[in-house]
Parts: sequence; structure tokens; C-alpha cells
Amino acid sequence: MSETPQGNDAPEQPLSRRERRAAAGDTGFRLNAVPFVIAGVVVVILTVGALWWFLGREDAEEASEWTWTEEPADGVHARDVPPEDWEAGWCLTGFSDEDSPANVISCERNYDVQVLLRREMDDDVTDGEYPGEDIVAGNANQWCHEEIELSPEAVEAVDAELQIELWHPSESTWNNDDDRLVSCFLSRADGERLSGDFLAVDDSDTDAEDADVDVVDEDREEDSANGEDSDAESDEDSDDD
Repeated sequence: MSETPQGNDAPEQPLSRRERRAAAGDTGFRLNAVPFVIAGVVVVILTVGALWWFLGREDAEEASEWTWTEEPADGVHARDVPPEDWEAGWCLTGFSDEDSPANVISCERNYDVQVLLRREMDDDVTDGEYPGEDIVAGNANQWCHEEIELSPEAVEAVDAELQIELWHPSESTWNNDDDRLVSCFLSRADGERLSGDFLAVDDSDTDAEDADVDVVDEDREEDSANGEDSDAESDEDSDDD
């Protein structure tokens, strides 16, 4: 009599957790949310920083605005006036150089310098190329020393040596900053303050050569922000009263 095979009566082993996930189609991959949280925080920080920069810039631009007082009690007509707004004849306090704001004060008060001239060099003459130190300095000296008329009476009334601080473009500022500006400022050679209006009021037979005034020639340097001093030369008038 043949025997029929008997089935395996051993109990089945339970599936592991990984096997159950695999059977259900779950690969077990989980997206890590931490990098996305970090990226979101970075975006928020950058956005806030950009808004702060733009708002701060607008505040700075608004702070650069100035107003003019015709008859101020303290003699100060305007405060923190940027150099691009300076006009010939103005007397300045808080003056450090031709690139920094200063206060405009009545010339009857004590002041640092008087603005004699602010004039751009003509690109049509140079075709935009730097014409060389001799031409730039020569034109600047002619404008500031020979063409400006000072009041002989005002010069004679000052018991001190006067000088004209002359600023003109250097080759680096000409090429890198499109600098074409020539500036002339009258000051005392000993660094003390001036008082009075030294520009001639109207056309007359007198000119700047009648006054004994030194000329200080200064180039604007590209690295002035790093504290480098500009070159200066002194040239005394050869004509005496």
C-alpha cells in the first residue's frame, strides 16, 4: 500500500518589518526635511538683510539733503552740504578735503576755507584721454592762480600768509573715477581760521597777481580713502605789491 506524502506541518516564520514594508511597496526612503528648513532660514535672513540695506540706503540719501537758512542766528547757512553742491564764494567750516561734506557759514564769521572755484575740465579738448600731468596741472594753476580775482583790500587786512589750495585730477582718478573737477580754496598757510570775503565783488583793474598768495597744488588720489595724502606743491607769486 502506497503512502501519500504528508505536508510540512512546521509553523511559518513571521516576516520582519523591512520585509513587510517591501511587500507593501514601501521602499523605506524618507525625505530629510532638515536641509529644507535650513535653506528656508537662509532665504529669510537674506531677504531681511536686503530690505535693511535698501531702507538704510534710502535713509542715508534722505540724510544727505540739506536746507539753506538766509539769515541764521549762528551764522551757519547750511550743514553737511556735499561737495557737488558747493559754489564759488561760499565759506566753509568743518572742511577736511574736497570730497567730504562741510558747513556753509557767513564769511563774516571764522571759517576754514573759502571756495574760489569749482570747474570741470572739458573732455572735448582731451578726447577723454588723460592729457598728462603738465597739461592738467597747468590748466588748474591758470584757473586758480591767474584767472581768479581776489580783493586786495581783504588780503591786506589779514595779518597772515594766505594760500590757495588747488585740487585737480590725477591720472588714476581721471581714468578710474571720470574725475575732471578742478577746485580752488583760499585758506591761511598756518592752518588758522579766516574771516572775510576775499573774492572780488565785480570786475576791476585788480587781479590775483596783486595779492601775495601761495598756491598749494594737490592731486586727488584713488586711494585717499586708505589715508594716503595727495601730492602738494607750493609756488609763490613772483610779483609783489
